[in-house]
Amino acid sequence: MKWVIVSDNHGMEHILTDIKVIHEDADYFIHLGDSEFSPENLELKDYITVKGNCDYNGFDNERVIEGELNAFMTHGHLYSVNTSRESLSAAARAAGCVIALYGHTHIRRVEEIDGVLCINPGSIAQSRSEERETYAVLSDKELLFYDQNHRIFAKERLNV
Repeated sequence: MKWVIVSDNHGMEHILTDIKVIHEDADYFIHLGDSEFSPENLELKDYITVKGNCDYNGFDNERVIEGELNAFMTHGHLYSVNTSRESLSAAARAAGCVIALYGHTHIRRVEEIDGVLCINPGSIAQSRSEERETYAVLSDKELLFYDQNHRIFAKERLNV
C-alpha cells in the first residue's frame, strides 16, 4: 500500500505532476483541496480530489477511499479543523473509516482521535508553521513527510 497525500498547492503549477513522477508506484494520489485548479486541469489527473474553500465547483466536499484501510477525505474547513479534529473524527467513524485525511490548516499533523488516525500532510505551497512545505506518503504503517524538493522531512510509525 502506498498513498501519496497532498493539500493546498494554491495554484502552484507542476508540483503535482512532479510528485506523480517521483512516486509513480503509488496506489493512490490524493489531493485534499485548495489546488485552485479546475477539475479538468491536467495537474489533477490521476488524483482523487475534494473541494477546498478556495476551489472551483465540480469537486465533492468529501469522499471515502475503500481498500485495505478505509479513509475519509475532506479539506477540513467544513469541520472546523483549525480548532479541533473531533467532528472530523466522528464523520470518519460514521463513514466506516479508520483514517481521516484533511488539509486546510497548512500544518502537518498526525493524531489519533477516538480510534481514528487523523492525518494532515501540510501544505505543499504555503506552510503556516516554522516547518517547510510538505506532502505525505503513507505506506506499510509508516507515514513519511516530504518537502518541495522531494526529500524526506519527517517520519512517523503508525498503529493502524
